[in-house]
Amino acid sequence: MENSSDRWLEIDIDAIKHNLEQVNSLLEEKVRLIAIIKADAYGHGAVETARILYQNGVDFFGVSFLEEAITLRRAGIRASIMLFSPLINEQQVTEALTNYITITITSLYECTLLDKISRRLNIKTTVHLKVDTGLGHFGLNHDEIIEVCQTLKDNPCIYIEGIYTHMAEAASHNPAYTQKQFSRFLNIIDELKEAGHTIPVCHCANSAVFLKYPEMHLQAVRIGTLISGELPAGKFIKRLDLINPYKYKCRVISLRTLDKGSYLGYDRTIRLNQQSQIAVIPVGYNHGLALQVGNRPNGWGDFLKVLTKNILSFFQLFRFRLKVKINDCEYPVRGKVFMQMTLVEIPVEAKVKIGDEVEVPVRKTLAARKLNRIYIKDGEPCKIEEQEKITYIVEEDS
Repeated sequence: MENSSDRWLEIDIDAIKHNLEQVNSLLEEKVRLIAIIKADAYGHGAVETARILYQNGVDFFGVSFLEEAITLRRAGIRASIMLFSPLINEQQVTEALTNYITITITSLYECTLLDKISRRLNIKTTVHLKVDTGLGHFGLNHDEIIEVCQTLKDNPCIYIEGIYTHMAEAASHNPAYTQKQFSRFLNIIDELKEAGHTIPVCHCANSAVFLKYPEMHLQAVRIGTLISGELPAGKFIKRLDLINPYKYKCRVISLRTLDKGSYLGYDRTIRLNQQSQIAVIPVGYNHGLALQVGNRPNGWGDFLKVLTKNILSFFQLFRFRLKVKINDCEYPVRGKVFMQMTLVEIPVEAKVKIGDEVEVPVRKTLAARKLNRIYIKDGEPCKIEEQEKITYIVEEDS
């Protein structure tokens, strides 16, 4: 494939379609799929991924932030787009309303703000109510939900389409807390019905809940990780045959042979124990290589796993080394990763040359958004055509 870039991403359209088919195979007919394409569709490109999914039957998308939703609208995505984060001022609410974004309400403040601005602009909109059942994220509490429903129901511009919550530990082997959250959620829904507020779309299932708790699918599920080709952390009875659509690639920009005993990198952390070819690739920690999410380990078991992995990595056992792939062969990264470059050790007999493509294990969500993306279909680069779209704005029957 002709490509003059030193760094680029390859996104496999067929893999995205395959993963969507796998998700749909577990989806009951009346359950709606909300495809989550936050964080630039997990690094795959939000606009292009939305087009791919829309062309394959998806008509509802979810994103975290307003700018993500606006980017999709400006790119011509006319399907429903749901915003998960709060809108905190008049300008944000106005932008969401004028771009027909499905708005999440997480507080009385947001409710009051939306009520005032929608009436003033006389723009109809659809909202979902976020209930906090135990994640500690943003969301309405039990006492606020009735007041919000009453306020919004009296507004002719607002249709309450949905209500949802977010599970805290769905991937855990212990289902107790997830079931407790689900019970709280159902109780709130029942109390709303008794108060005269029937909300048609109730949802609490992300990818982990979707796989582990079919009874929690309700009227909609929110799926992002699975479509991106990854399984959530944890063990699941139902497994899907997923394909990773993403490859971060670069080229070998330097290649030379160094003698046994030569040192590599800052602080001379590596000394060659044999004559080797040393390749330089133009990817470093500035591009996301060798960076890891630094969340606190979840219990002693998780702590010991992290500790063991780091100890084995320190002793440079091949299985635990950071590796790249050149010409379908894996070679280890050696020495400290530089800011913008990395050293790779290659046997002297290996047939590698300057300009060869290198596949690098950069985390999807850390890859620069401005990096050139090449979309692959049937093994060849292609352009994702923008097709005519229709607007999905759900309004209450009169």
